[in-house]
Amino acid sequence: MSVPLRQTGRMDTGDVSEVEISPPKPGGSNLDQYMPVILFFALYNLVNIKAAVVAATLWSIKAAISRRRAGLDIGWWLPTVTIYLILRAGITILADEEIVDFGISTEAVYFGIGFVTKFLVGLAVAVTIIIGKPLLAWAIPKVVDLSPTVVESRTYIRTMTNATWLIVVFECASALWDIWLFNNAGINLFFLTRTGVNFVVSFIFITGGLMYIDRKLDPLEEYPGLTHVLESSGRLSQ
Repeated sequence: MSVPLRQTGRMDTGDVSEVEISPPKPGGSNLDQYMPVILFFALYNLVNIKAAVVAATLWSIKAAISRRRAGLDIGWWLPTVTIYLILRAGITILADEEIVDFGISTEAVYFGIGFVTKFLVGLAVAVTIIIGKPLLAWAIPKVVDLSPTVVESRTYIRTMTNATWLIVVFECASALWDIWLFNNAGINLFFLTRTGVNFVVSFIFITGGLMYIDRKLDPLEEYPGLTHVLESSGRLSQ
């Protein structure tokens, strides 16, 4: 799938790394949640995109190290995302220094990587469904204490398949929205609009998904209910 990135000498809009503003996680820091985004926004406007990319990436690395030193479980996902951000920043700097020429602006390179990544994530999640191993059906038992009877039931598999499709829809729709905004708004308008919209839409998708899963699994005798699921979430990974 081609990504229509408008070539420009300045940043028109963008996708601030893959650092999304999200509700603080237990044991996490509000500062670590927001600082990469704030640093990027401030330094892009005050200095340039290279300074913004480096600062936001370094803070993301600092946040991962801080969690590790605090004895918090970081699993495999956070290191993976950190490596991705480092590679993305490196490619952006190479493009900005004209060491590598992609034929588009530095801004289009940086934010385009984010757009393509969302599509690839959506595709990868869709593949897990097509091969009969929906992502959520595999992932949820890793972090939530559910009875084997529940996990092995047809109702569970069917429910998690539908919920996994929801992730596919969200990733692809979010990428399309980002691309449209990239090509039709300036960076400041994009930043504020995307941050607000993504926060609200993410909340709606997550809440709606949890309610759907709870309603579909509720008839199963050994399903403990949404409250227990939320309270036990993450314990098995620690």
